[in-house]
Order: sequence, then structure tokens, then C-alpha cells
Amino acid sequence: MMRKRQNVTLHEETIDLINEYQEQHHIRYPGEALDRMVAEWEEQQSKDHSLEYVMSLMANRFQEVFSEEMKRLRLAANSTNKNTQVLLELMNGFAMDQNLESCVTTQLFESQAMKDAREAVEERISHQRQKRISGD
Repeated sequence: MMRKRQNVTLHEETIDLINEYQEQHHIRYPGEALDRMVAEWEEQQSKDHSLEYVMSLMANRFQEVFSEEMKRLRLAANSTNKNTQVLLELMNGFAMDQNLESCVTTQLFESQAMKDAREAVEERISHQRQKRISGD
């Protein structure tokens, strides 16, 4: 590269930093120290831009994966909500058909049928979880 003489006015603090850099790196001339300082700064800027690019790629990939998982969770929640609403409608119809005036909650008494149903559901959920984990 071609060197060109330039007269500049600098703050004392800047001159002190250049002198300190010269001493630390055993550089003879302030202009050479300043050239190296600028080159290091440019290199750091390049690294910063590379890091920003990598971080951007990672953020985009994370968003893709997370977005797909959120979609699956939303679909599962919607399905569960739909099934729950259907069950509520069926149970209300059953209560109306049987002229039920009150309800014994599971806190007061849990029937064997309720226990069997709960176990069947828990087993089904556990089986589905094992299928997801094993990738079947």
C-alpha cells in the first residue's frame, strides 16, 4: 500500500493511547501504530459482522423449529378442547335424559368406572409418549 503524509490534530488521550500501543507492540513510528490499530479495528468489525450473521442464522433456525413445535401444540390443544366440549355436551344430555338433579363429584366419591377410565387414559398417554420418544 502506498503511504501518504497527513497532518492531523489529535486529543492528548488519543496520542497517549497511540504511544502506549507503540510501546506494547514495539513499533517505532506512530503512523505504523495507527495503521495497525485501524487494521485490528477493521478485523474486529469483520468478526462482529460474521458473528451477527451466524447469530441471525441460528435465530432463524430456532424460530423455524420452535414455530413447528408451537403449531403441533396448538393442534393438540385444539383437539383436546374439541373433545372436552363434546364430552361436556354428552354429559349434559345424559344428565337431562336421566333427570339428574345433583352430581357427586370425584372428591366425594370416585366410582370404579371412573378409576378404570382414568387408568386407560393414563396408559394411552404413556404409550403415545413412548412412541414419540422411540420415534415410531
